[in-house]
Amino acid sequence: MYRNIFPCLTLCTLCTASQLHAEPIIYGSYLEVQADSRTARLPRGPGFGLPSKASANRTAGAHRAILFWEIVKGSWNGQELDSLKIVTVVESSGPLRSPQEGKLRTVIYLDEKASEEKAQALLDLARELAPRYLKKLVRIRKAPIEVTRKDHDLKLAIRNHLEVHIETHKHESDICESICGKDPQPGRPLSLHVKSEKALGRKNLYRADDLQVRWTSPKAQSCLSGQFGL
Repeated sequence: MYRNIFPCLTLCTLCTASQLHAEPIIYGSYLEVQADSRTARLPRGPGFGLPSKASANRTAGAHRAILFWEIVKGSWNGQELDSLKIVTVVESSGPLRSPQEGKLRTVIYLDEKASEEKAQALLDLARELAPRYLKKLVRIRKAPIEVTRKDHDLKLAIRNHLEVHIETHKHESDICESICGKDPQPGRPLSLHVKSEKALGRKNLYRADDLQVRWTSPKAQSCLSGQFGL
């Protein structure tokens, strides 16, 4: 009699553990914008952007990316992080996620509303989500990260640093081509633990000195919009 019970108990225990494991302990929304080097404007003066020789040697493709996570609910390292935000800006010497990717330079902006303990938890979370791009940070900065949503429009901004405007709904490829002039699908997201779909980028601008590079892409760029969960 007992021999028949134990396998059932074991199976039930495994099912329960699997269900618990499947539920994320932290989740939220994700946005990614990849900037093409051919549309980026780099000042050639000292202290801004790359030297002219280095700029001339850059190959076509996305050399810059903005990664944004907005936590809906959850905790990390014992800290509740509901409604807090993270922005990461990545600059590479070659096309991102390619054999020519080369040297990476990254700055991360943590929600200024976070306490020191929560800010550290946000940083640890970002390193879990995008470990490849957060190994070496040029700067860690707390900043006022603002997000506005209206219908299918999403705007992300950090005052005096960054501005992004995208359309988050799906588009047919022919419509995308007429607006973007190219396929807006950038491929796999740079962040792990993300489920995303393509979106249209109306504008992305980065003008902080943290990376000693500034760019403005007034036309549509390749974007991803979706959710993350751990």
